[in-house]
Amino acid sequence: MSRENVQTKGRRLLTEGRLTVLVMNDSGLIAASCRGDSGEPPYALGYDPRAREWRCTCEARGLCSHLVALKLVTVRS
Repeated sequence: MSRENVQTKGRRLLTEGRLTVLVMNDSGLIAASCRGDSGEPPYALGYDPRAREWRCTCEARGLCSHLVALKLVTVRS
């Protein structure tokens, strides 16, 4: 069995209903929570428009599956 890549896992988290968007406002602030696979309390994640930075409280470095799930439902093209 192969390990999921970050994109596939992000889509799975989204389709399993693990992501909750808490705030999305006109200034660009996004706040959400996402339940991972570990059974730990949900991760806090979102976008800070002042810092122009996506953030997640999980231990991953760089783009994590939680942020992939969030970006799938919040990023405008």
